[in-house]
Amino acid sequence: MSYCLLLTYILFVLPLQQQPDAAAQFNRAVQLQQQGRFAEAADAYRALLEHAPEHTDALANYGATLSRLGRHDESVAAYSKALLLAPQRVEILFNLGIAHYRAGDFSQAAETFKRFLEQRPEVVAARQLYGLSLVEIGRDRDAIVQLGLTLEAAPREVSVLYSLGLAHLRLRQKEADQMIERLSAFPAGVAAAHLLRGQTLIAGGEFEKALAELESAARLDANLPRLHYSIGLAYHQLGRNPEALEAFEKDLAARPGDFLTLYYVALLQESAGDLDAAERHLSAALKLAPESPDAMALHAKLLFKRGRAAEAVAPLEFAIKQNPTDTERRYLLARIYQQLGRREDAAREFAEVQRLKAKQLEDDRARTPKP
Repeated sequence: MSYCLLLTYILFVLPLQQQPDAAAQFNRAVQLQQQGRFAEAADAYRALLEHAPEHTDALANYGATLSRLGRHDESVAAYSKALLLAPQRVEILFNLGIAHYRAGDFSQAAETFKRFLEQRPEVVAARQLYGLSLVEIGRDRDAIVQLGLTLEAAPREVSVLYSLGLAHLRLRQKEADQMIERLSAFPAGVAAAHLLRGQTLIAGGEFEKALAELESAARLDANLPRLHYSIGLAYHQLGRNPEALEAFEKDLAARPGDFLTLYYVALLQESAGDLDAAERHLSAALKLAPESPDAMALHAKLLFKRGRAAEAVAPLEFAIKQNPTDTERRYLLARIYQQLGRREDAAREFAEVQRLKAKQLEDDRARTPKP
């Protein structure tokens, strides 16, 4: 069982003040929706909206059926239009937030739930979803505040406890261990507890132990969000790249718009020599984070391998500017300069690589305890 919240849409069944045929169409569409016949319900709402395009309730219910069908962009559009027609209907705003959340557009979901809570601060489900969205976009401190406010109302909500634990972990706060303990205390939370403990072990560099915890989580619930991503990280750190790639690809199937998963898939495909696939995934990653130093450095490496050294210079120089002490990137830049005939630039980079490596060795020796 996945830890995700059950996302419940508000279904509008208000009586119509329109012609009898429109009322009958609307009621029939609602009936289909309540029966779970979402494709037929969507067709019925669409047919009604062709004749009554500003029917707010039909638009809102149409948005719900589209989201259940996985047609998230259309769902958001329907809710947005309904909200423009009836901006005072805060229940539509709530549904729009859910649609953004289901679509994986967590930035928009967070903004929408924030707007909703400004009008209805007592709605716990909205605050939970706001907090979960904040975790997804990396606003961990804000997320902790919002999710903490919901704990009393939902002390055993697995999604809240796990997300709180993840936020605390990313901030290196000891409260992450408390969330693991709370999750372990009841059956529905055990799988998420293993996942969070595995992620904690990854952060501590204990990759073998992390993998054991993550595999325990997978045996209980293989559909936990971030599970396969975390397994991929553990395998990658252990040098088991084929298994890492398989895990990241599983995560990508569930979260096709996640930048880090796309990046790691591209990185491992490049390492395996599958340059075409690596370029496809890296291109998708760069659309999400065009100024990521890691993605830019990988882009440069792919260009260099393709024999396009001149094009590789700019992205690699950008990546090095963000992290000047990365010796691997500076060595690659030196090789590119060398190939382009820029001898002085190449010599400077080779010398800087040697200097950085010598400094790292000196620092390592200084940290080694004396007998």
